[in-house]
Amino acid sequence: MSAEKSHFPIDIGEDRYWRLRLISWWNQDVLRAASIMVVGAGALGNEIIKNLALLGAGTVIIVDFDRVELSNLSRSPLFRAQDEGKPKAQVAASAAEALNPDCRFIGLEADVTRDIGLGIFRRVDVVIGGLDNREARLAINRACWKVGTPWVDGAVDDTRGIVRSFVPPDTPCYECTLGEQDRKIMAWRESCGILAAQAHIQDRTPTTPTMASIIAGIQVHEAVKLLHSRSCLQTPGQRLSPTLVGKAFYFDATTYDCFIIDYVRNEDCMSHELFENIVETQLNSESATLAEVADLATRYVGANPVIGLPSEMVKSLKCNRCGSTQPFYRLAHSIRAEEARCPDCGAERLPEVDVEYMRGAPYEDITLKELGFGQLEILPAVSQRGCVQIEISSDAKSVLPGS
Repeated sequence: MSAEKSHFPIDIGEDRYWRLRLISWWNQDVLRAASIMVVGAGALGNEIIKNLALLGAGTVIIVDFDRVELSNLSRSPLFRAQDEGKPKAQVAASAAEALNPDCRFIGLEADVTRDIGLGIFRRVDVVIGGLDNREARLAINRACWKVGTPWVDGAVDDTRGIVRSFVPPDTPCYECTLGEQDRKIMAWRESCGILAAQAHIQDRTPTTPTMASIIAGIQVHEAVKLLHSRSCLQTPGQRLSPTLVGKAFYFDATTYDCFIIDYVRNEDCMSHELFENIVETQLNSESATLAEVADLATRYVGANPVIGLPSEMVKSLKCNRCGSTQPFYRLAHSIRAEEARCPDCGAERLPEVDVEYMRGAPYEDITLKELGFGQLEILPAVSQRGCVQIEISSDAKSVLPGS
């Protein structure tokens, strides 16, 4: 380094990021201003988070419901043996902040399929997935499409990996890429009760640190290009850098083959719902009720609005084996497997559900938190006069402090 400096006596403004600034299309201010959500803090997630820290990303929200195990240490550079049993999201956030104090890392110990409201997706510039199951990917895909947030998906096994990106509202989405077998598996899980629907939580995918680093590197580079592409659109004269939008990068470590896959958009895809009339409110999930959401929606769309729910609302659980029925007011996706079993005989109980909320429901005065709603959720309200989406905006104060 000293030899290089002796050849260039002029002040080149060296700082932590000056080598990045030498890249012709690079804008460090874009990275510094970015808000990024990383879902999954396992092998892929560790590498994604590490790279974002090194690049100087502004705010990174890390979402993971799992805890550190010793077996994670062979693939996760942010974890140490003393972290065993601690929440992955929080450990990764602390380790990444130590790598680069310029960045802000927020760890959320949460399941993206049920705990993360649409308002969090709405407040980030891009989502990066480090996941190992279809259900979580589909949840991210639908959330991103509703609020117009791009996302980058990655997947690995021991010798293969894939990276693809999706940008609402006009490109193919993740659900557009699913094959018939994928849909059959997901339909089975959605239709066969709470226990089957939560089976994905037990999924484990074998991989190596080398595969994780390769695929995560491509994912982060793609996210950086998406962020810069948005900046280029707002800056006349700047050239857009090609991205993987509507495509996939496939890599096989056995043969070292890699190639690009083009996806076709399915115009009838169920994931292509876009929320275009979001209203921010002073409501928070710890005190607000569905009745209050309906009252607020009435101001915009008139009397008796129908409120959409993020999953079916369970009103009771019935055991066909012993005949007992228990009132049970919770969103289906928030019910744990052990809660679905009959406390008397251990059989799986069948739920009675509502698919939407209307005035007079027996659970309308129970708080959103008690009903199992995620924080910063956005609830669609529809009547004959139109539609509006009500955001539980005050949750931002606790979920994303300083936002």
